[in-house]
Amino acid sequence: MKLDIVPYKKINELYLLHIKQNRIFAYFDIPNSKKNSLKIIYPYSLYAKDVNTIKKQTLFYYFFSSLVLLFLSIFYSLYSIKPLKKALFLLDEFLKDIIHDLNTPISSILLNLKILKQSHSAEAIKRVEFSTKKIGSLYGNLEAIIKNTPLTITTINIKKMLDQKIDYFQYLYPDIIFKTNIKINTIETSHSVIDRILDNLISNACKYNRENGKISITIDEKQLIIEDTGIGIKNPKKIFRRYYKEGQRGIGLGLNIVKKLCDSLGYKIKVESMLGIGTKFKVTFK
Repeated sequence: MKLDIVPYKKINELYLLHIKQNRIFAYFDIPNSKKNSLKIIYPYSLYAKDVNTIKKQTLFYYFFSSLVLLFLSIFYSLYSIKPLKKALFLLDEFLKDIIHDLNTPISSILLNLKILKQSHSAEAIKRVEFSTKKIGSLYGNLEAIIKNTPLTITTINIKKMLDQKIDYFQYLYPDIIFKTNIKINTIETSHSVIDRILDNLISNACKYNRENGKISITIDEKQLIIEDTGIGIKNPKKIFRRYYKEGQRGIGLGLNIVKKLCDSLGYKIKVESMLGIGTKFKVTFK
């Protein structure tokens, strides 16, 4: 940059940027001088270099800002849809749980309706009634979950509940031998939750038992134990994982449901199993 003193320029020439002969210059007032003006000259090559630098910096900040905005947009988009994805996942889990729980009573109704077509069996009518009530109970569970109703803890006649379930499953699996050791008559728990826990555990003990197998059920103030002489479980530590199954057994939902139900009541559930020997489930009350 160069400075020069030149004769005074007219007011309309001052402060304007002039470009001539590859030079850039402008005229400015000199305080207390009416004869001269200040001429500031800037080489055009330096001007072009500065403009190019400014362009590069502008483009860099533009693309950097665009990338930051793109990242933030994607992040907040994913963050905003996360609750929706979670809700859809929970809905998917819930629907599969309900379908799984409805399978046993519906199968029982269909089986007993076939018997009723052949003979008017009072026992078959009783089974249909029991299964229908079971479906009604599942509907009540569905309604309670949709309304986010807290669990209701009441005094349950566990002996009566177990007797009814053994009677029910004994009819479906007549070759299974049931043995019970019920040391208490009542417990404080959620009727719907303990009902589903018993259904799933006893149903599995029947389905995966051997011919003329045995099921032993023990219950006292502290725990519930259901032990069978079935085919056993290869990987007991994985059995509560959702969709985990061994070979062709089940669809991998029943025991995951049981685990979630136990968690909802603060119960602890453990499994011991040996292939070809049998399986034992122990539910410890809080």
